[in-house]
Amino acid sequence: MTKTFQLSRAKVALLLAISASVVAGAQQLPSDAAIARESGKQAPRSAAAISKAERQAQQLRVPVPDVGRPPALSAPDPSAIAKRYEAEQRPDAGLFVLVSLTMPPSSLDRLAGQAGKAGATLVLRGMVDGSFKKTTELTANIIRKHPGAQFQIDPTLFRRFNVVHVPTFVLSVRPEDEKTCGRDCDANNTFARVAGDVTLDYALEHLAKQADQRFARLAEARLKQIRGQL
Repeated sequence: MTKTFQLSRAKVALLLAISASVVAGAQQLPSDAAIARESGKQAPRSAAAISKAERQAQQLRVPVPDVGRPPALSAPDPSAIAKRYEAEQRPDAGLFVLVSLTMPPSSLDRLAGQAGKAGATLVLRGMVDGSFKKTTELTANIIRKHPGAQFQIDPTLFRRFNVVHVPTFVLSVRPEDEKTCGRDCDANNTFARVAGDVTLDYALEHLAKQADQRFARLAEARLKQIRGQL
């Protein structure tokens, strides 16, 4: 019966080395016991080499950092942006003095000085002769004398407060329903006004007599600012 022998890689290498030695030096072939002994010596060395290689490989491995799941990104909501823009364009509770640069310089000068103290905004319907440069020069001359004065060009406020004469003094609050309004704003009770070539403190004294306490309190607070009581 023919027997099939399977030799390990170490044994094969050992036999080849021995065979080569025999061929080169004409030595006697070793016995099976000698081959077994040599094979037993080679196996531990191979296992030790493999174990060392594995340890070195583990040391070289760099762990991947856990950065977690990235935050979800959502596209901006166009309707939310539009609502925020509309809210920014609507005036909050405030004091406005609607004027024109064609008014007598003495009146403008007096109002600019008081508006700066009261924190009021001087509002123009538009530019002088359609010229931005000319409008800027005229307002700059007034602001140089009264650094606290603020000018704003906004024809929508003239429409909202239904202003046809200047100067007009307006105390405004934001509509409760947060909707924009036109000429019906007065019916919605969102502002109180008085018109005439008078001083700002005189106009505020008149507005402080309003039955609606929202406007009365605002007028009294601005009067105190003008008089330096705040």
